[in-house]
Amino acid sequence: MCVAKPASVAHRIGFLLVALLSSGLLLAQTQNAAQPATSVIVDSNPALFTVLCALNAVGYDAGVSTTSTDPAAVLRVKIRQQLAAKSELPVVQELKAYYLSHHRDDPAQDLQQYTSLALFLGNPPGLSLTVPSAGLPPEAAAVSDIVPLLARFYADAGIEKVWDDAQPAFELALAQDSALARATLGTVDAFFRIPRGYATRQLFICPDPMLSPTQSDALSYSGNYYIAVNLDLKSQLHQVRHTYLHFVLDPILAQYPAIFTQVGEEILPQVARAPALEVQYKRDPQLFATECLVRAIEIQLDQKTLADRQQAATSAAAHGLVLTPYWVDQLTAFRADPANFIEFYPVAAFAARLDEIGSQSKKINFAPAPPLTTVTSTVAEAAHVKGLVELGQERLDAHDLPGAAALANAALQKPGSDRGEAYFLLGKIATEQNQPNTAITQFQSALAVANASPHVKTWSNIFLARLFDAENNRAEAIVRYKAAMLTADTPISKNLASAGIKAPYRPPAAH
Repeated sequence: MCVAKPASVAHRIGFLLVALLSSGLLLAQTQNAAQPATSVIVDSNPALFTVLCALNAVGYDAGVSTTSTDPAAVLRVKIRQQLAAKSELPVVQELKAYYLSHHRDDPAQDLQQYTSLALFLGNPPGLSLTVPSAGLPPEAAAVSDIVPLLARFYADAGIEKVWDDAQPAFELALAQDSALARATLGTVDAFFRIPRGYATRQLFICPDPMLSPTQSDALSYSGNYYIAVNLDLKSQLHQVRHTYLHFVLDPILAQYPAIFTQVGEEILPQVARAPALEVQYKRDPQLFATECLVRAIEIQLDQKTLADRQQAATSAAAHGLVLTPYWVDQLTAFRADPANFIEFYPVAAFAARLDEIGSQSKKINFAPAPPLTTVTSTVAEAAHVKGLVELGQERLDAHDLPGAAALANAALQKPGSDRGEAYFLLGKIATEQNQPNTAITQFQSALAVANASPHVKTWSNIFLARLFDAENNRAEAIVRYKAAMLTADTPISKNLASAGIKAPYRPPAAH
């Protein structure tokens, strides 16, 4: 999943603390030398529930079971029956059309765009954004115009009553989830042995019955982490623990950036050829190094014998996480060391012979890429995950036009990528290369993508209008400026489109 890093999280935290602390299921750490400085909150999220009810009403059927006796599965079927009675409502039909027009081929990304948005919405009935729209993760921003429909759905479909009816089963399951989370994350705290400090960061776990038990969505935002999971938390404890490991480790590892520099130089060139390693790990040394360590800790916690640990570490390396075997060995020594993890990590990290590990990685016969699954990956929890298009934009900003074009074209080939953003980036690259005909074709392709975001639509039309102005095709330019006005959602884009309608665009004189 993609991760937002806006400057402020005050509105988001304010909303969640009011909404989540009301049930009292706060796993706040107390003064205990075996606990890290963290707080974990497990509770329902009314906005997430509303969004998932809307999806279930219009075609999201992943993980539905009419035969399961699990309370979460039974509750989901019951709520879906209530929603089926509302299927003829005009707002449901509009939501269905929206859902189909914004469909993504990758089931994980198809769901993720809505769950990510839900985590940035305030309580119903308003469901207003709790952060500026510019601060939303890209996948959430692409569907943010669904919010008015969701507010209507909440009112017209009577979701308040559906929510109230579900509360007895919800509260019982949440009490069990809270106990499971406390026990599972307690084993992690005991492993780290980090002295307790003042808790300034939170991990919010939001269980929901309307989410498939095979899917989850996690993101980080200004140091805090959020994960949406099925109400039957026991089926997704591994994902929750994985998120928690990133949550604890990220600020510790970030204190030693020199290590990431060396990882980028010695290791990433070697794992670039690992088919099973996701692209964000191949391009971000901090994310890669953290994931290798997270996997090593999971192996230490899950595998009881030395042989099993070695086998699991070898498998991780074959999938591209080539630092994991080193960390499995180091963590074996750590378990017998009285030092806590904050003291242990820099010593072990700087002792690693990364040049030797890089050389050994050249000899690894890497495993093939796994098939596409319906399970949302939780590796995108760290604050450094970037998509191909975002990386391409960075290369464009650095004036590396061939590199930017290669990444944009790779995004077009990757199932589930945002094709509108990819074509838009290619249009900007062609503009920089002074290839107006190619740029026009790429911007028109971006506009032809069914689920193109308002940002892509607005700025593709503005670019096209200016290109037509350059060709003295004023009539077509005005059409494009007017189209941009219809989707513009920022003062800058509105002002540029309005100015373009009044007078032709002329580029500034070169100095």
